[in-house]
Amino acid sequence: MNVFSAYKESPHFSFLSGKAVYIRCLLWLLLPSVIWSFVFGGFYFCAEPFVFPFIEKRLNPKVSFGLKILWIFVFLIAMLASWNIYPAAYHFYFLILMGGAPLQVVFACCIFVFLMCIFLFSAPYRETSAGFKKSILIIGGCFIFMKFMMPVLGQSDGMIRRNIIASSPFVFKVLVLDAQSKDNKFLGPTNAPTFLNHLTSAREVPAKIVLMVVESWGESQASLSEVKKNIVQNGGNIIEAGFTDYHGSTLQGEVRELCSQYIKLDARPNFSSFSGDCAPAYMKKKGYEVLGLHGYLQMFYARKSVWKELGIDNSYFRTDLNQLKTCPGRFSGICDEELIRYGVDVIAGKDKVFLYMLSLSSHEPVASSMLHMSTQYFQNIHAVNESQIVARNAVGTLVAALSNKPQLGCTEAYVVGDHQPPSMGNSDQLQAHQVPYVRMSFNCHG
Repeated sequence: MNVFSAYKESPHFSFLSGKAVYIRCLLWLLLPSVIWSFVFGGFYFCAEPFVFPFIEKRLNPKVSFGLKILWIFVFLIAMLASWNIYPAAYHFYFLILMGGAPLQVVFACCIFVFLMCIFLFSAPYRETSAGFKKSILIIGGCFIFMKFMMPVLGQSDGMIRRNIIASSPFVFKVLVLDAQSKDNKFLGPTNAPTFLNHLTSAREVPAKIVLMVVESWGESQASLSEVKKNIVQNGGNIIEAGFTDYHGSTLQGEVRELCSQYIKLDARPNFSSFSGDCAPAYMKKKGYEVLGLHGYLQMFYARKSVWKELGIDNSYFRTDLNQLKTCPGRFSGICDEELIRYGVDVIAGKDKVFLYMLSLSSHEPVASSMLHMSTQYFQNIHAVNESQIVARNAVGTLVAALSNKPQLGCTEAYVVGDHQPPSMGNSDQLQAHQVPYVRMSFNCHG
């Protein structure tokens, strides 16, 4: 039997008729919206499937079938890219590090493909009326028009626009524009502002050094100026602040700061080729103890083994810190505030120590309850999205913890974003293609 004959309503579904056909059609049309909403923890509407019923009888069945199969893959690529997982990195994440891949996304992708195939081969919209098809087309078209007209009306980052998903243009940008603009620019060592570059250029550094890479932290020039003022008002001394280029995911942001290297995750990076020149090795040569803290699982993206390759021998993750409070989110783990205060308490008892921390709580999608918790820092500064509020709270917690512990002695801290919030990547309300950094000192006199 030719598989394309499945477009005639299958006898397995013959018990459904009348209104049930319309219900099944709506389920198919809304399924991508449900999947996207589940994965990203909010309400999202995927408009493109609303076009398919109208074009179904206007195309050859084989062409129509192939078009929908293609769109399923487009949707999956868009969903992964929204997690900062780009096609060039699939080999790294899903073949080499499958054990540490984001299980929520893998599960969602598998369920989506399974359910879409069921509806794809039953094709209930062939049984619907022409009026229904036209109405559905108008609804989908209006949402797509609304999404792409909002920038013209000055609403380029409004909530409505962000919550309408048009995966095909997004994937075109991912596959073509991003590949052309990034791959050639970001490879190998960099002289751009990074923690390692600042560290090696300093004439002297204190006995206690803290680097905190902040998940999904983005700022504009104006908002970073306000953040700096607030830090000074709360006991920190700003040594330097500004922006640095970012590329890719959190792991790439970590390597950028620790090693001043832009890496491409199309295969297993040879960390050993440059790890001897990274910050952990540099600090160990100067007699510093090196510690690493992260509030999520050590197997996630094989972070424990990657950290060890980068020179962080003493690392602690969620399972090692289960005495600390956990916070909700897509990756539920140790609350940033808890992790930061714990880290500061640990280095208080050390003589010469380099502490590296990777935050977690601002990972998108941010749990709504996080916005009603202890977000007491930088409240007077306008925020353009939720992850920015939580990311700033991590920065504020570190400032408060270091400024309120004079027994630490002179301590230097460097905070920097790994990448912008994926939902606002390269937004015109944030510094384009860049993340903020602030280098500051506490309890240093003279």
